[in-house]
Amino acid sequence: MPPAHLQRNETPLPDVLKLRGPPRCMSAKAFRKQKATILPRLRARTDPPPRLMRPGDGAPDQWHASLRALLEKPGAVAVRGFRLYKLPVDLGHWGEPAWLALTHVVIATVSASGNVVYDDPTASEDGEYVFVPSDRVHSDLTTDELLSNRWLLGSVVGGSPRFCQAFVIHEQAHGRQRSLVATAPEELAAKANVFVRMMPHFMEWYRLRGYTCGMETQAELMGAPVFDIGAEVSEHDALAAYNAAVCNPEAYADGVIGLKLELKCRQQLMRGEITIDDVKTLFFAHFDSCARIVRDAQAQRLTERFQANGFNILCP
Repeated sequence: MPPAHLQRNETPLPDVLKLRGPPRCMSAKAFRKQKATILPRLRARTDPPPRLMRPGDGAPDQWHASLRALLEKPGAVAVRGFRLYKLPVDLGHWGEPAWLALTHVVIATVSASGNVVYDDPTASEDGEYVFVPSDRVHSDLTTDELLSNRWLLGSVVGGSPRFCQAFVIHEQAHGRQRSLVATAPEELAAKANVFVRMMPHFMEWYRLRGYTCGMETQAELMGAPVFDIGAEVSEHDALAAYNAAVCNPEAYADGVIGLKLELKCRQQLMRGEITIDDVKTLFFAHFDSCARIVRDAQAQRLTERFQANGFNILCP
């Protein structure tokens, strides 16, 4: 059996951002202090004012469907905008706070008293959040496309210009979803949403190795076949899987190697030449190798891009 935990000897990534933790939902108090700099970056003067929103209780993975259901109400309108988060940066280094604005959509209706009411049907662990309506959000997508689940939506980063530059460089090396970040709404270009065909034993490997970047993101970076949402693909269509692996633009590792391993193991299993435990050991070793390739390539790419833009590279 493969070991439960991997002693990682990974290539360190350049420490340029100096973040002190993950993004946190921006409080109303913090927003009031920064709104003079945040709002001009995200909205036009004619857009509705920001609101403090209370999330609903719907399943997060049904976000698009829940919004489309609310749109069926008479007079309901989709309001696109941003949901605000605080990035815990080192203020002594960057000199000013940083924030992240995630593309978001709520549904507006008019109450019997004539007030415009915003509704967010989806549950969230963050609780109340600041929503900034903005027609500048993803002008490359219609409302139907925005709510179709066929497109990944981007974010806008704000703060020190040098921090923002470094943040964009950093995120663009970490997969399809995280790469959708810019310093202005007009710079965002949606990417096709995909589903990832997981290799055998990958989910167990991901859990046991303790990765936290997202299972599909890690698989895609390691060369797994990816297909556009809505595509009809047979699990046993080897040619489709091959083409999807070869055409995966986010991959750092060669996904065809994994497909060949899968085919070889399947044939050996059918002939009784190998056991399930043997297959698991082979795939764990393959995934460990791919993960190292990904990390090495990310470190090299980030180092080159940071140095090209004049950042000092500090590795932990």
